[in-house]
Amino acid sequence: MAKSFKVVIVTPDKTAFEGDAVSAVIPGLAGYIGIWANHAPLVAATVPGVVSLRTDDAGSSHDLAVGTGFVEVSDNVVNLMVDTCEEAGEIDVERAKKALERARSRLQGMEKDLDRERARLAVSRAQARVQAIGK
Repeated sequence: MAKSFKVVIVTPDKTAFEGDAVSAVIPGLAGYIGIWANHAPLVAATVPGVVSLRTDDAGSSHDLAVGTGFVEVSDNVVNLMVDTCEEAGEIDVERAKKALERARSRLQGMEKDLDRERARLAVSRAQARVQAIGK
């Protein structure tokens, strides 16, 4: 059996996940970050996307849509602090797709730069929710 490590995902409202994993894939600023047991210490910013946790050698996994935040890896513990987190099974498919369409429309119609960044984040969060469902 592959060596496991502890994963804790928290939002301002709840502990979204707490358990063991044999691998984790987390969306970072420069791309997805792969984490396995005995990973080097790390602190990094995260972006909206899908966190994939493989929980055993048989391939059991959890896919979670997350917002922005930070990840810290140290001593076989991964702490992920994000503004939002939803398990794939909690996401309403139709609602997520409509939210993505609305966010994309808003982004295309925007003229002010300050509002564009907020709209881009809304698109990224909506895309993460749809991707988490589709896995």
